[in-house]
Amino acid sequence: MSYNVGEEVAIRVSNVTKAYKIFDTPGQRFLYHMFHTKGGQDFIALDNVNFEVKKGESFGIIGRNGSGKSTMLQILAGIIKATSGEVQVEGRVAALLELGSGFNPESTGYENIYMNAAILGVSKEDIDAKVSEIIEFADIGDFVNQPVKTYSSGMFVRLAFAVAINVDADILLIDEALAVGDIFFRQKCYKKLNQLKEEGKTIVLVSHGMNEVEQFCDRALLLNKGEVIELGSSRDVVKKYYILDAELDHGKHLKMQMAHNCIQQDKILSVEDDSIEFGNWRLNDDLFYDLSDKKEIGNEKVHITKVGLFDEQGKVKRVFTQGEWAYFLAEAEIIKNIDVPLYCIVLYDQRNIIIHGKDNLQIDSVVPKVVKKNSKLFILQKMRMDIGIGDYTFDVGMATMSYENFKMRSYRNQEEVNETMERLSTITRVGSFSVHTKAIGEPMQLMFHGCADLAGNIQIKVKE
Repeated sequence: MSYNVGEEVAIRVSNVTKAYKIFDTPGQRFLYHMFHTKGGQDFIALDNVNFEVKKGESFGIIGRNGSGKSTMLQILAGIIKATSGEVQVEGRVAALLELGSGFNPESTGYENIYMNAAILGVSKEDIDAKVSEIIEFADIGDFVNQPVKTYSSGMFVRLAFAVAINVDADILLIDEALAVGDIFFRQKCYKKLNQLKEEGKTIVLVSHGMNEVEQFCDRALLLNKGEVIELGSSRDVVKKYYILDAELDHGKHLKMQMAHNCIQQDKILSVEDDSIEFGNWRLNDDLFYDLSDKKEIGNEKVHITKVGLFDEQGKVKRVFTQGEWAYFLAEAEIIKNIDVPLYCIVLYDQRNIIIHGKDNLQIDSVVPKVVKKNSKLFILQKMRMDIGIGDYTFDVGMATMSYENFKMRSYRNQEEVNETMERLSTITRVGSFSVHTKAIGEPMQLMFHGCADLAGNIQIKVKE
């Protein structure tokens, strides 16, 4: 059951100002604190900030670097105090700010779960009931029983995030924490956040990712140099952010988003193969995603053996520029006779939302009527990356239907077509790739709201 945001206030910020003293030299700072001498300059991190967050609301705080976002979140978390003004927070708070800051490197992950939970104010009885869920969420295997000093940085933040997000808090404060880990872990985090949102938890998110703020948050606050510029629906506030950012430093926000969306490397499997050609396209790199640890779900009629991602020259590629063509190549072994082969790719963004999926039912292509057992099938799907910048994963799947039903697909609705289809094989989360902003060319940039750039045009006529 979906939770409807009520009118009760979870957070009320009234006339909050935060000022710091900054000094030219360490000596000036020493004299000021020891002998209360005059000196230094006042730096206003937040200037008379006012806003409210309703209970059960997802609320974003955005702005350029140095705008006061993290300072505001630290005040809400009680880590620092405001110089003036009042902050009211109703409910238990869990803050995902500096992940793992309370971890003891000499203690095991298991021991640190209890210590970190105690720092967050969770009783031993409550964490006893949650520890299995935390370990499962972190997914670091037997390393949970090893000292955290032996962890990779990825395992470290996974465990820290798992502890923080599984604390039964009323309010969750998140400062860029969703940028940690690989895309598969970020998808798991978003799934958990959506679950907490459904449960009516209040979530405050600080992020440089405008797409995630616009799609995840109900409302947002835009700060610039400590001042409130805009407060309202996330869509309107993000739009104002782009306008403000263009005025202050055109294009810099795209570079920041690129920095937060750098690709995670997938394992690559090298194979030997005969020449593979589709018209003018030819495979020139025998490098495919490693499927050895992927589970294939199917009915034993086909086996998807290779999946790769390439550019128009047939070279392996994992990072694309917006508007570039991507070539997904798959190889399948046919174990039993099948009719018309259907192949589909489904793209997911880092919030685990499907942004695109298409098979050859929706594409006018030549298909074989029957594929006999012991055959080898090669499928090439060409796709233009007219999507938002960021990291993506993809699934692949195969199905089949009779040639007669395939020919009649244009005269049937989707449900009728699905009834004539036999599912053969699916592999989820085959691998990941990244899309970066288009910086040169015509048009110079792909500017749009949301996750995809839809083809179309705009015409204007003036009649005087």
